[in-house]
Amino acid sequence: GYIDTGIVLRVADTLGGLYTVRLSANRLAYLDLNAGSKVVPANWQPVVTTASWRAKPGAGYDSLTIGLGQKLPYTTHMLLHPARIVLHLYGVQANTNWITQLQGLKAIASLDYRQVETDVVEVTIGLKDKYHSGHQVMYKGNTLHVLVKHAAASKGLHRKTIVVDAGHGGSNTGAKGVTTGILEKEYTLLFAKALQRELTRKGASVLMVRSTDTAIDNKDRVLWATTQNPDAFISIHLNAAGRPTVRGTSTYYKHAAFSNLSQAILRQLLKVDQLEEFGLIGNFNFQPVQPTAFPSTLVEVAFLSNPQDEAMIMQADFRKKVAKAIRRGLQQWLRNP
Repeated sequence: GYIDTGIVLRVADTLGGLYTVRLSANRLAYLDLNAGSKVVPANWQPVVTTASWRAKPGAGYDSLTIGLGQKLPYTTHMLLHPARIVLHLYGVQANTNWITQLQGLKAIASLDYRQVETDVVEVTIGLKDKYHSGHQVMYKGNTLHVLVKHAAASKGLHRKTIVVDAGHGGSNTGAKGVTTGILEKEYTLLFAKALQRELTRKGASVLMVRSTDTAIDNKDRVLWATTQNPDAFISIHLNAAGRPTVRGTSTYYKHAAFSNLSQAILRQLLKVDQLEEFGLIGNFNFQPVQPTAFPSTLVEVAFLSNPQDEAMIMQADFRKKVAKAIRRGLQQWLRNP
């Protein structure tokens, strides 16, 4: 997960290369000592209470603000049926008796909270749409801001912003072909460019994480993609296994609320001739698909460690078919997310 700059944490211990931090009386978390973050002493307030809330519409987002006396840690997750966002605020006691909800909210349907532990407040944001379009959480001063993205008005690819991420690049070569030694980084870029052409042909605005053989850190891919506010993020990779008999195509997601995008693309990929199923994989803890700000999926087209899959990967016609399948999956998801 992620943590904002300036969050106040209680350090209980160190374990290996980790800080053990106490989120609440009953919950611990771990922070990498070597993550490059600057850790400085801070004053600790034993009790922080919630102030008034305010929800208002904005350009592309509804925003919820929750006043707190200090920047304290939180976690967030998304639930379905019905669609809602749940935040846990740690080291906090509820003292809110005023929740303002302005007219014109397009994403937020309801707001509620409860004290689930002595020092943990659970915030529930009910959504108007059936599915999640993305959300971000951040502090501005000691006020927590939750930005909930509006659902797209149209159901087609036209004028949608799609970020296409060609996996690996530069010194990060990825897997190698079992027979020919071809490099994953080179062929993910070929698949990504084929997908770019296919999506552009259908009216989408396509933003490429990389268009050349460039090494880009996964963290930087995430930070850049978040600033683009895409309607979807698709990361293209080629798989490898320890046994050459393993083959097939697969799609991956981190958040269950975005699993429908991975599922729609996988269904279409399985219609490509000679492409077998490896599966739909959830809770995939890979940094480029961790953000909650936009729906995302990772596509492992096929296995470079399998001779049959490798031979297909090298064919330009196969790459066009895969690009069309991913495009059809995106269209299906947009029509019925």
